[in-house]
Amino acid sequence: MNNYLYRILTALLLLLGASATTADATLEISEAWVREAPPTAMMMAGYLTINNAGDAAVTVISISSPDFDSAEIHRTVIEEDIARMLPVKQLEIPANSQIKLEPGGLHLMLFDPKRPLPEGEAVTLIIHLGDSNSVSTTSPVIRKTGEDHSHHHH
Repeated sequence: MNNYLYRILTALLLLLGASATTADATLEISEAWVREAPPTAMMMAGYLTINNAGDAAVTVISISSPDFDSAEIHRTVIEEDIARMLPVKQLEIPANSQIKLEPGGLHLMLFDPKRPLPEGEAVTLIIHLGDSNSVSTTSPVIRKTGEDHSHHHH
């Protein structure tokens, strides 16, 4: 099959569903969101849950986004009361388990947005797996503060 056709088919498959099914792995991406940042911000933080419903461990080797120049998975580590961000080379997701990227823990750092991304915009995230498959998901941009104010009545 020629390369062009193959690319179109791949694109169509990516559009059809956010879960990639390979011979032995089923990954589902849920609860993806990117925290809104000021228009001048050079980076934004992204969060998502990666659920491995398959019988084999899955390795996430990187996450990228066409909406940003680059992206890295980071882990927040507290050392001597100082929170440090350490890049994570890859994520190993055991069979039948999930990994959450959430505030205060693992998270995605998205560098140099290619367009303004105010709340209501959507970001495409591509999760690259060790078996050279990838899963694409769409993540809304949400303005979230440290706490949910909707439950507080003064």
